[in-house]
Amino acid sequence: MKTITTLQFSFALLMLSLLPLTSISQELEVSPGTLMFKTNSGSSQTQQIFIRNKATTEQSFIFNLADWLTDENGDTKYFQPGTTRRSCADWITVSPSLVTLQPNESVRVNVTMLVPNDDQSTKWAVLFVESAVEKTGAEAIDKDVQMGLQVAVRIAVPIYQSPESNTLYKGNIEGLKETIDSIGNRTYQTQVINVGDKILNCKVYFTISNMETAEETTSAANEFSLLPESNKYIEYTTPQPLMPGKYSVAAILDYGFNEELSGIQLDIDVK
Repeated sequence: MKTITTLQFSFALLMLSLLPLTSISQELEVSPGTLMFKTNSGSSQTQQIFIRNKATTEQSFIFNLADWLTDENGDTKYFQPGTTRRSCADWITVSPSLVTLQPNESVRVNVTMLVPNDDQSTKWAVLFVESAVEKTGAEAIDKDVQMGLQVAVRIAVPIYQSPESNTLYKGNIEGLKETIDSIGNRTYQTQVINVGDKILNCKVYFTISNMETAEETTSAANEFSLLPESNKYIEYTTPQPLMPGKYSVAAILDYGFNEELSGIQLDIDVK
């Protein structure tokens, strides 16, 4: 599997990428910022992206597909299209494949998803919308650049495909570890795993209950989206040291399907 490049960004940004946003750079506007397909197997569906040239000169734009994966730390890697198991890049066509726009001129580009028969699984890819300038001379024969064009500006549009008939929502929360710093603040870490076949919109929160006084503290929810076959580590640090006593610490996962909750518990004795 050949890696194209690696980018670092948080799962907060991943969560935003799952929403219909508008992506804007200094010279290029693309809307929506995400495409969500729910195409049934053996069927096709076409959506459109809106491209505007915000530069003061004429620009050409090309469209390239790639694969991408994330790890538990939120790092994202891009790969050649069609090389990862969850890729839908080979199912996607973009028409036209190149447009040339005058300043402030806009165009709508068709993105078509054609799903093979008997494939109900969740897949994803990314569409790069790239502002390009024509290369001349020796640079024009660069085999790594399509059609003799050199990329100047690039915006990534994530594409997701998951038919409504696929309802395999399932998330697990595993492991609850405690570490204590030099002043007594406690950090709890757990891991959320998407063991289903749908994108999960997760909320994880921690509760600390004093087993002697019944006093309970609940953290703010940590919200993020999690792709199938992905996992994410979540941490919570107490704002101040706990008073002596016996406590029950729990990490709770809510992924919003059928109100099903998953949790893990740890009992501690604070001296």
